[in-house]
Amino acid sequence: MKNKVFVTTSWDDGHRLDIKLTQLLKKYSLPGTIYYAPENREWLDGDLLRVEQVKELSHEFEIGGHTVTHPSLTRVSLDVAKKEIYDSRTYLQDILDKEIKSFCYPKGHYNSEIKRIVKEAGYENARTVERFNFVIDDQYAIATSLHAYQHYQDILKILKFSNHNLRSAWKNWDWEHLAKAEFDYVLENGGVFHLWGHSWEIEKNADWERLERVFDYISNHTNVYYGDFSTIVHRSLTI
Repeated sequence: MKNKVFVTTSWDDGHRLDIKLTQLLKKYSLPGTIYYAPENREWLDGDLLRVEQVKELSHEFEIGGHTVTHPSLTRVSLDVAKKEIYDSRTYLQDILDKEIKSFCYPKGHYNSEIKRIVKEAGYENARTVERFNFVIDDQYAIATSLHAYQHYQDILKILKFSNHNLRSAWKNWDWEHLAKAEFDYVLENGGVFHLWGHSWEIEKNADWERLERVFDYISNHTNVYYGDFSTIVHRSLTI
């Protein structure tokens, strides 16, 4: 993958605000993967995408499995976890009439047994919520580059990414600036820039303008391969 540059985005939960989010992605010709939990217990039914909306989105964006009810898979029995993982893929394939390749662990919680079940269920890859990553190695525990959110516990990672330059680290403390800095890093060194988030979180934090500035910054570059998550995983592992 040396010197090759890949860009992808992914968005979790299947909140109705994903419609607004995908409109913004389309404005900048950016791909995205929507991880959809159809009976997410953290939200009311009216807060989630309707089946018709998911079908419509699937024509332009990848839809990935995110369980059915969005439990922490390491805090339920393996039987419950298996049912959530399998039923998620079956449900999505039934309503979309297409293969579901990607899975995202709710809250990023997984272990070796959960990874095994995801693979056995037929998914080709799985995403975590780990950050500051620019490569793809373990197909069933793929970390991301950046979460569109301010993580206070990331201060040491930001300092390391900034080569312990305090001025740069101070700037990179802002997730918008960090996104641009990470993208520049991948442009120079090659690798995968993977931005993820939640549309409801963007709304809650009034971050739509910041997100749009990031989209504008990372879009429409020459010699950059843009694709949904499964496409990027496949391409990066086969070149």
